[in-house]
Amino acid sequence: MDSLIIKDLLFKYDNSSPVFNGWNCEVINSSFIQIKGKSGSGKTTLFKIISGFLPGKYEKLIVANSKLSVTDPPFQRNVAMVFQRSALWQHLTVKRNVRLAWNKKIISENILNKWIDILEIKGLLNKKSAELSAGEQQRVEIARALAAGKRNLILDEPFAFQDEKNKNNLIRTITEYREILKGVVLFSTHNANAEHHFPEQKTITIS
Repeated sequence: MDSLIIKDLLFKYDNSSPVFNGWNCEVINSSFIQIKGKSGSGKTTLFKIISGFLPGKYEKLIVANSKLSVTDPPFQRNVAMVFQRSALWQHLTVKRNVRLAWNKKIISENILNKWIDILEIKGLLNKKSAELSAGEQQRVEIARALAAGKRNLILDEPFAFQDEKNKNNLIRTITEYREILKGVVLFSTHNANAEHHFPEQKTITIS
């Protein structure tokens, strides 16, 4: 069952008030879940907790039928996260960045090459990441996450630097990815039309 269930989430940064203080959510039967909230409301923090990059405490965390323990490190979670700020290896080429993450057992070379074409990064493969624009880096990061073949995908502001054509290409590619992996895609966006991006999308608002 496609789901996101979080029970009694607790998290605070040092010397600050709690970001989450017993927060709960439950979304059932949705492959695409949008996280909405004002800047600073905790969207990125939530994503990092689910991915295992921040040590949140919770009674229960289930993503697409996978129960995640507080002690599970990021590499043991079947979750790929694309950060809002670039996390590419800037000194490596686009091709090297993507291939280092590639799980050949799950994502075939034909499928990966198809996505590279759709995302319009084929002509960038031999460029170093540091030479790319913000929008190009964002599309490369998404391609790298897809290549990893993780069941679940987290996208923090994936459309921030994209024009309408590239947004549509991203939607098409991510939808195909979800059809192959059968997991859950979590994303945040400032786009006012975000509710129309993905099929049967549901929304969670963090206040």
